[in-house]
Amino acid sequence: MTTLSRDKLYRIIVWTAALALLGGGSTALILCSRQHAPFFDIHALLVLLLVATFVAVMVSFHRVRSSEERAHVRELMQVQRELDKSVRRYRSLLEGAGTAIFVFSVDNGLLVEVNRRGTELLGYSKEEMPSLRIKDLLPEEDQEKFSSLVVRVVRRGRGRADGITFRRKGGDRFRGEIEARLIDLGDEKVVHATVRDITYKYRAERELRQRNRELSSLITLIERANREMDQDTVLEVTLRETVEVFGAAGGGIHLREREGHLVPAASWNVSPQLTAALGGDGPSGGLLERTAVTRSPLALEDLTASGADGIPAEIAAGWGGIAAVPLLAKDRVTGVMYLLSRDPRRFSEEEMRLFLSIADQMGIVIENVRLFNELKWKSDELMSSFRLLEKSSHELALSQHRLRNNLLLVERANLELERLDRMKSSFLGMISHEFRTPLTSIISGTEFLLTSRSAEFDSEARQVLDMINQGGERLSEIVNDILKVARLEAKTSPVTKTALCVGQVVRQVLAKLEPLIEERNLKIVTGNMEGLPPCSGDRDCFEEIFAELLGNSVKFTPDGGSVLIDARVVDRPALAAKRDTMARFNAGFYAEMGARCYLEVTVRDNGIGVSHDEQVKIFDKFYEIGEIRHHSSGKYKFLGKGAGLGLAIVKGMVEAHGGMVWVESVGTDAAARFGSAFIVLLPLEEGARPPVFPLADDRRLAAPTGMAADEE
Repeated sequence: MTTLSRDKLYRIIVWTAALALLGGGSTALILCSRQHAPFFDIHALLVLLLVATFVAVMVSFHRVRSSEERAHVRELMQVQRELDKSVRRYRSLLEGAGTAIFVFSVDNGLLVEVNRRGTELLGYSKEEMPSLRIKDLLPEEDQEKFSSLVVRVVRRGRGRADGITFRRKGGDRFRGEIEARLIDLGDEKVVHATVRDITYKYRAERELRQRNRELSSLITLIERANREMDQDTVLEVTLRETVEVFGAAGGGIHLREREGHLVPAASWNVSPQLTAALGGDGPSGGLLERTAVTRSPLALEDLTASGADGIPAEIAAGWGGIAAVPLLAKDRVTGVMYLLSRDPRRFSEEEMRLFLSIADQMGIVIENVRLFNELKWKSDELMSSFRLLEKSSHELALSQHRLRNNLLLVERANLELERLDRMKSSFLGMISHEFRTPLTSIISGTEFLLTSRSAEFDSEARQVLDMINQGGERLSEIVNDILKVARLEAKTSPVTKTALCVGQVVRQVLAKLEPLIEERNLKIVTGNMEGLPPCSGDRDCFEEIFAELLGNSVKFTPDGGSVLIDARVVDRPALAAKRDTMARFNAGFYAEMGARCYLEVTVRDNGIGVSHDEQVKIFDKFYEIGEIRHHSSGKYKFLGKGAGLGLAIVKGMVEAHGGMVWVESVGTDAAARFGSAFIVLLPLEEGARPPVFPLADDRRLAAPTGMAADEE
């Protein structure tokens, strides 16, 4: 076997390797074996074969690996291109979405991604959003609600919430609806949330629910009203339901009577004074009358505003807004319904439309109830007339029997009246004898002991006798007053009428009271007392009348005060302004005056006055102002209550002469001393007329300083 030199072997290996690189190891081995077989021994051939095989394997491995890497690179580049395309497509979808989309981290709450609609919705720029947390976009009161939503999303993978309030950059707020789902990125979890502004939707749904409630309330109200046929019940149900629908604090209904006046028919939580003022006679006829005349709704934000004329501030105090609507039926105003709130309130157009709808329906319901009640009344009257007609024959048969029974009853009643009259006369006689006789003995006995020089008494005994004497005289006066009242009521007291000058009688009474007047330092002012026409009356009665009135004025006037006595001639037109006041004390006197003239005498003091509720009662028997614990027998100075007979006697005597007496006072206040004015009307003699006297022009003397003149 020929041995190969080193150089030649190296060249063979190189070429074999090159061929192996170009054509593979097997080809190189074949070439070597074919061309150089003579030059190789078996060992060299094996070595060459091994080297060639190794080179071929290495070359093949290198070629395979490079192709896989190139394929992998190409695949990675294709994936990158697809990924870029997906990112662009995702961003296009994100930015083009019609709803706001927010992506934020579950761990720290920072915003990861926000689309264009989200930035527009919140008012932040793209650069400002990454530095914000999702809770920075929520008011404090809704953050807890949002945290609960995030917890649900983390647990369940998705969640939804309505009515979460968001805060824009400028501070404005809107109500949003959120739909969120959880995205797991492996090393981080984020929440993908879509937000929609449902402010208008929420407002529309709320208004729709409110309208549904109002419509349901209206239907319920009409159904309940139609089930009732009693007018008072219908009005009460209507008013109560309407007040609840509008959340008002009170309200009322005024109905128009056939005479044309609005009168209160129902009220809820409204005082009678305010009810009367709303429908009263203000400068514009009252708020409710104005609503009825104009046939249009009325709404005031504050009842005390200038539009609520005719309503005193003290009556309107505590009330705010008012709304009133007319009740119409067959194009005719049947009444007015109104609502009141405690605070100032502006009723919206929607509320007024609903109020008008209720009023339109209730006007028809009320009119139907009225017609039903009238029909029922007429039907009842017809049935009653029919029954009376059926019974007429029977009643006619029994009429004679009833007449005989009635005559017997009348006879028995007359006998009973005679018996009572005898008992009354016997009682008066018993008082006259059994009371006055012992009292006379007591008074005369004590006077004798007090004036007797032979009787010796110490100061205490004399004081006791003096108290017994004064008590007897006081009791005697009370007994005399009781007898006078009894005679006046029985009309058995004789009245001898003669021509009398009232001014002279007043001067005589004042002369008797002169010591007491000087002691009390009182000032008596007389006006228009000269030249008065004569009156027809009994002198004793006149003296007692003015003694009682002047005595009361002196008694109730404080020390250093004044008493005014004034007189004038009046007739019916001159007393027209006092017609209502006179009717309280004698209802039929003004209507029966005719053309006759009267002398009006006024006795005015500046004492404590008389309250309006007690002005009529003080002329009743045994009635005095004050509590019973203040009862006193004070005669010359106000010390409390008396027997309560003086003014009853005055009233009886004045009316026995064909006149009347009343009192005028603005009220009671011990500090203010408003005072009282007692007015007496005494008939003049026939033929006396106002033109003869210059004082008939209804002039009054000004009250002295310190006196409060009463308003007529």
